[in-house]
Amino acid sequence: MLRSYTLFQKESAHMQSISVLEDDIDLRSEICEALEEEGFRVVGFGTVKAFSTEFARSEPDLVLLDLGLPDGKGSQVIRELREKSDVGILVLSGRREEADRIIALEYGADDFVVKPCSPREILARIHAILRRTKPCATASVSNGPQEVQFEGYLLNLAAMELRNPLGEIIPLTTAEFELLNIFVQRPQRALSREQLTDLLHGEGWSGYDRAIDGLVSRLRKKIPGACTDSQPIKTIHGTGYIFAANISS
Repeated sequence: MLRSYTLFQKESAHMQSISVLEDDIDLRSEICEALEEEGFRVVGFGTVKAFSTEFARSEPDLVLLDLGLPDGKGSQVIRELREKSDVGILVLSGRREEADRIIALEYGADDFVVKPCSPREILARIHAILRRTKPCATASVSNGPQEVQFEGYLLNLAAMELRNPLGEIIPLTTAEFELLNIFVQRPQRALSREQLTDLLHGEGWSGYDRAIDGLVSRLRKKIPGACTDSQPIKTIHGTGYIFAANISS
């Protein structure tokens, strides 16, 4: 499916590593070969157990996985990965039901591609995810205030650190931090899912709106208000979201 496609310069993927979790050995081999041709370091796995063992030793830059696995559910793998890591996650699955996409994205996948799909699309989405997960993605925060306060929370933009009203650090993934930074820089302003996607990934990104919904859901759990009315991130039905908290620096 993927062989003989070289769509990006190899140096752009220098030293970046990808784990491919796919139980179809032929497909896994083709994917690994194509990614290696792009200059990635690639390791393929046929079972969750083998992948988990290796992940504990060495974390890759991105995980590409199927949802149907012989010794576990891909959705559960996504959930467990996201609880401990900000590794890029791309789902490549033959399941076409919207519910599968929604679950994967809400659990923390960065994107979802339905098989069969073009090699160009897979590689483009991999590169887009890796661009987002690079630490330099948040370099722009250095030009403004380095600390922002809202509802008792303190967000240190330089350190990418959020503290709750008790002074405890709330761990954020890179994507969660970037989305929160987008909100605090634009308080009291309605933002559509499309606008949030463009601000988070760049214009032209063709991911799913549900990816933003899943990210907002995870962020809300980490910065809950005392009640529904005090939740800083409010939904604007039919539009998107608004960060309704009062901001001070």
